Amino acid sequence: MLDSIGIKYGNIIDCTVNTRAQKRWGQCRKVPGGYTININAVLLDEQNSEDGLMNTILHELAHSVDGCMNHGANWKAVASRIYSAYGYEIKRTDSAEDKGVIESTRQIEYKYQFRCEKCGKVIGRARASRFTRNPERFIHTGCGGHFQKI
Repeated sequence: MLDSIGIKYGNIIDCTVNTRAQKRWGQCRKVPGGYTININAVLLDEQNSEDGLMNTILHELAHSVDGCMNHGANWKAVASRIYSAYGYEIKRTDSAEDKGVIESTRQIEYKYQFRCEKCGKVIGRARASRFTRNPERFIHTGCGGHFQKI
């Protein structure tokens, strides 16, 4: 697909499905001999838009083009060429809505959960932090209440 518009991408050694990803749609990593690409398993769910999967694959392939491992000017130029040729608007970040992902198919599991004492809002955190160690010190900006670990 990219070959037909003159974009020379790197040697893709492996493409895997990441079943553990919570926030990342995809990842391109440079390894000896080429690149590996990981795609979030949620994008493969039949309920979700195929365009979101295609957009992510093209986004990661763009990273394998010489000088495009970051989201700098070279990467943006490649993304623009892909958009001009195929209509896939490849951006640095996308929301679930942008990807056509139905939120119920996204399985986010948080290691830590907290509830606001005042309004009852529940929030989750995947990693330990100052907040997870001392939630009572933090104020919920929505209502002014304090958090407690559930």
